[in-house]
Amino acid sequence: MLEDGEASDALIELAQHSAPPVLLGDPSFDNEARYRGESEWKVTLTELGRSLVAREDDMWHHNTIKRWWGGTELTNERLWRWDAETRSLIAP
Repeated sequence: MLEDGEASDALIELAQHSAPPVLLGDPSFDNEARYRGESEWKVTLTELGRSLVAREDDMWHHNTIKRWWGGTELTNERLWRWDAETRSLIAP
């Protein structure tokens, strides 16, 4: 389960992509107010977000990923996938 701050951070990161799956409704968003629980904003799914929820699209076909996760650098070219059917990782 995510803490409020972690969930907010994840939503903010999603909203900052060039093709965001979510939009955050408060343009006057303040980081400090968020951590004090004083910020309220509406989260809206974009068309991409709706297609991701329906499992009809892939976030990384529309956006670039370049980040470190647990000592592994993730890029679009080296992105591992999870196969829910076989419950296994699929190499890039």
